[in-house]
Amino acid sequence: MPEPTVPALVPLSLLEALRNLDTPLEDGLADVSPEVVAKRLGLSGTVAAQIERYQEGMERDEPVTRAEALGVFRLVGRRPDAALAFADAGRRAARHSARGAGRTQVLARMAPAGFTRSLGLRSARKVAARRFEAEVRAAGAAIEGRIASPLSIEALPDGSACIYFGALFAELLRCLGGLEGAMTHDRCRARGDQLCAWRWSAAEGYR
Repeated sequence: MPEPTVPALVPLSLLEALRNLDTPLEDGLADVSPEVVAKRLGLSGTVAAQIERYQEGMERDEPVTRAEALGVFRLVGRRPDAALAFADAGRRAARHSARGAGRTQVLARMAPAGFTRSLGLRSARKVAARRFEAEVRAAGAAIEGRIASPLSIEALPDGSACIYFGALFAELLRCLGGLEGAMTHDRCRARGDQLCAWRWSAAEGYR
C-alpha cells in the first residue's frame, strides 16, 4: 500500500513562515551575522535547502510523504512563537494554491456583488478539496471549512496547530473571492469532536 502524501506546498509554507519570523526586521538575509544564524533555525542552511527542495517539488507537482509533513508541523510546534508561524504558514499555503487560479481572481474582482460570494466559494471549494482533502461549503449566511483528519491534529493532538487551517481557509476565500472575514474554530478533534471545522463570517465593513 503506497504511503500517504501531501502537496509539497504544505511543508514549504511552514518553513517559509519560520524564515520570515527569524529574519531581523531591519536587516536583509545577506547582512545577518553567523551568530544570529546559529540561533535562528529559519535562517539555517538546512532550512534553506529544504525550502528549495519543496519549491521544486511544488513546481513539479511532486508531493512529499505525510510523515515528512507531520515532522515539519511538529518542528514548528516546538517554538514559543508557533501560533504566529502557523497563521503565517496557512496564509502562505493559500496564496501558493491560489496562484494557479489567476483567471478566477480576475473574474471575482470584476463580478457583480451578488456573484462574488458564489464564485469565491466555488473556487475555494475546488482548491481545498484538491490540495488539502478539505471541504468548503455554504452554511447559511456563513461559510464552513471542514477536515476529517487534519495534519494539525495528527502532528499536535492538543489542537495548537489548527491555526494553520483556519488561516488557510480565510486566505483562500480572500484570494479567490475577495471575501474579507475571519475564521472561528467551531469544532476540533482535540475537544472531542468528530472532525475539525472552521466557520467564516464577514468582517465588519465588508459586504
